[in-house]
Amino acid sequence: MALLKKLNLMRSNEGPAQFGISKGDEPGHLGIWGVWKSSENLEVFRIVLQAQSQDRKAPGQVSYTLAPAKEKSFVQFIETTQEMKQFLVGSDRARTGEVSIQIWLNNQRVQALVYSLPEVIQCLRGKGSKAPQQAEVGSGYLSVDSKEIASMAHSELKSYSEKVKAEIAEKLRKAEEERIRLEEEKKAALAKAQAEAAAKAAKPAAQAAIGGAPVDRSKPTLAPAKTAIFFGSSTGNTANVAELLKKELGSVDYLKNITDIHPADLAVVENIIIGIPTWHIGELQDDWAAMLPEVKALSFAGKKVALFGLGDGKGYADTYVDGMAELLEPFEKGGAKLCGQWPTVGYEFNKSKAIRDGKFLGLVIDVENQDNLTDKRVKSWAALIQKEMGL
Repeated sequence: MALLKKLNLMRSNEGPAQFGISKGDEPGHLGIWGVWKSSENLEVFRIVLQAQSQDRKAPGQVSYTLAPAKEKSFVQFIETTQEMKQFLVGSDRARTGEVSIQIWLNNQRVQALVYSLPEVIQCLRGKGSKAPQQAEVGSGYLSVDSKEIASMAHSELKSYSEKVKAEIAEKLRKAEEERIRLEEEKKAALAKAQAEAAAKAAKPAAQAAIGGAPVDRSKPTLAPAKTAIFFGSSTGNTANVAELLKKELGSVDYLKNITDIHPADLAVVENIIIGIPTWHIGELQDDWAAMLPEVKALSFAGKKVALFGLGDGKGYADTYVDGMAELLEPFEKGGAKLCGQWPTVGYEFNKSKAIRDGKFLGLVIDVENQDNLTDKRVKSWAALIQKEMGL
């Protein structure tokens, strides 16, 4: 403890910059903090831990490199190694000893700290003291350096930090450019859908103006039937899946692109199978977007509905097949019973609004990344809805 007191005294006499440990954000993590005035122009590059004991072999020295370097007051959580945890709290833990911490700073300076085992153990268990309020909490936690990074000399850490900082800035720049691009695409798609909806709504008035009979879209063009597949398709991929599905089901009365029907046609079928690709950032396909206001006015009482959707799990991982959820809503609100929910296992994505009770709302096809699974998935889903819809 004499060494501990000596180092703490040195720290308090060195000026406004101070460093210390605090409780971790979760068990097994240790907080390392530093506070200083901006005028100090400090940079923290690396944290090095080493334990010592007289009654037990101590684990080796481990380092945690901060890249980019911390340039203002901070608290950073680090994940202690399994060896360090065994040394401190394991069944064969050390009874006496200390943990030394080196803080590597700019200009080749090193700040040294030493703590008793009980102090460090308290922090690892989340019961130690908190970091000072002015210390900004770093995101995530640090793991032990790889051999390559740990081998970097003190003099190399400045250039390494600047390199990482530049890489992060470049990623942020590209991400912002992508966000702007997607936002512009979204606005353009919305404007197009609105224009098409307005044009379709204006057709009856235009026909009346030239003496023709207006088209009554509230009346169906199809005769009542048991089963039909209705799809919207901008590139042809959804149409292809619809064809595959019809082949597998066999007993399908109609296979129709929604551009060829009236909204009322959706309600003349007992078993309604609908298909849609998700566009841009979770948007409905254009033709479905134009028709949806009229679909919301229909009754689907006593009907069964199943849907399939296409999406890009890597390109749009956070809005994966979101369009399926928006398309299904008016059918369920109109009284239709959902059939054909599909497992999410085997798909690669981050988030999706098209999930209920741990399953997709219907069949999901990803021709961009998993086209080799399309035929198998279509066959399996066809068998599922045949059973659930009584086809």
